[in-house]
Amino acid sequence: MDKKIKKIKAVKIFFKLWGLCLVLFFVSIGLATNFFTKTVQETKFGNSSFFLPTIGIAFFLGVMFFGLGILTYIFNSIYLNKKSRSQNKFWQFGKFLFWLGALPLMGIVQTVKARSTFKKKILPLLFFVIILLPVWLGGYYIVFQISKVALGYSNEPNYVAGTGSMYPTFPKGEGKTIREQSKEIVATAGMLPYPNGLVLFGKRYLNHQLGRGDIVTFFNDKTKEITEKDSGEAHGFIKRIIGLPGDKIELREGIVYLNNEAQKEPYIAKARSTFGGQFLNECKILTIPENKLLVMGDNRKGSGDSRHELGLVDFNDVNHVLSWRKQAGVLDKNWHDAGNDLDEQTKIRLDKEKYVELLNEKRKEAGVKQLKYQPKLEKSAGKRGEVILKYDDFSFEATRSGYTMIKAMNESGYSNTAWGEAPSQGYYEAEELLENQFEFPESKKFLLEKDYQEIGIAEVEGLLNGCPAQVVIQHFAGYVPPNYKVSDIESWEKSLSSLKEILPSWEKVRNSPHLYKDHPDKSERIIQIIQIRISRIQAIVSRMRSNQWLTSEERSFTDQDIGLYNEQQELAKQLNSYNW
Repeated sequence: MDKKIKKIKAVKIFFKLWGLCLVLFFVSIGLATNFFTKTVQETKFGNSSFFLPTIGIAFFLGVMFFGLGILTYIFNSIYLNKKSRSQNKFWQFGKFLFWLGALPLMGIVQTVKARSTFKKKILPLLFFVIILLPVWLGGYYIVFQISKVALGYSNEPNYVAGTGSMYPTFPKGEGKTIREQSKEIVATAGMLPYPNGLVLFGKRYLNHQLGRGDIVTFFNDKTKEITEKDSGEAHGFIKRIIGLPGDKIELREGIVYLNNEAQKEPYIAKARSTFGGQFLNECKILTIPENKLLVMGDNRKGSGDSRHELGLVDFNDVNHVLSWRKQAGVLDKNWHDAGNDLDEQTKIRLDKEKYVELLNEKRKEAGVKQLKYQPKLEKSAGKRGEVILKYDDFSFEATRSGYTMIKAMNESGYSNTAWGEAPSQGYYEAEELLENQFEFPESKKFLLEKDYQEIGIAEVEGLLNGCPAQVVIQHFAGYVPPNYKVSDIESWEKSLSSLKEILPSWEKVRNSPHLYKDHPDKSERIIQIIQIRISRIQAIVSRMRSNQWLTSEERSFTDQDIGLYNEQQELAKQLNSYNW
């Protein structure tokens, strides 16, 4: 009887203690509310620097008190139970964990099974259902979310800049320069951290396996170098994985070949728009090495990626990933139907008139002269395109072929004082070609060059490295006045005046029977040199005074004049040494 009374007293003590903990818990919650904080701040303290730490302490004490109350309830339900005490310690601990995990449900079950009236059960049931069960479920949810974050299974926001390299998956920005676009946020992509999963004893488990089609963000020394050069700030890239280690990648006629199979890519901006660069050349098969990824932007003609300066990307450089399967229904709204991507009719043709019209609009905005179409420049562009494909030599200096733009213009019957060339590999619409050229500061500056006044464009198809390819060659030219230095013109005029002064005296040598008779060849030669120099320098001075470029013949005269001058001086020295 004494044991039963002691047990009842212990139960009452535990329940009173739990009740006290509940009261203290809810008081702590009250202290932590914004309303109470605001009230105390306004009436007493006036600032939050003192009171905010107090809120945290109050909330912590509340949780501690509530937890103590829960342990009290469980102790009462398990330890004070005689049957429970007879069980081994491991079973008791397991039962304790089960109780702790399902406390609201266990409380409901015990309350329902209790031998008491329904009226006495209402208050406990309401407590378990309305208060404890939501708290428990919220706790599980918080633990679940914390576990997701800790394992890297929770999406993190990644801000996509408006450079347009991943168009149409992500929008383009409205900025006029790369620098402006790189600062413009056009989308926020929820992506998983990479690598993720559980690390045990130095080994990672349940990590997401990168796959083709996944979108990844990454940062390395090369992205740092490129972005600092283009936008002035170092940041990472966002691209799509196209090739994994061991894959064989080839680019041919604007199509990606993966392990010798042509790919239909619904996410790219245009069909047949993937062409080679300085790292991955057209029609060259690249086998991707271990721990490397080949990545590309969806806007293939406006993306700096693994085909170009970036090169391949290390797995270790990747910091976030959006898997292929999670893109469906979210990012595929602007993708195209790729069913006909490999058909011949999908090849794009350039509307030259439209291109010139669009370029002139840009030049007008920039305040530079409008361009006129010049058929002779189209002819020279065509000649250059044939040689470029034949020798796989896109350099302006024609380092392999030796067939420069100036040679092509000369053969086409055209000449001018300023000229330039813009080669592009692939198939383009007018808007697309201009837009992609304006993506890069150097090509934009070239197209807006004020010295150009005429343009010619040629599309040339042929073989490049043994496979079909097309290049678009643009030739620009214009006249630029020479604007000679006044000192140069005066120097030539001084030489001309001096020659005119000495010519008569040398012509008198013919009237000197002794000197002329003894040295007729030298006498006639010095007179001839002076006359030639006078004639040539007169033409040079006249053209320079008119601010016109010297002809190629006149330019060669300027080089030859030094030799004639030296010969004249030597002859004069010899003849003056003779006794007249």
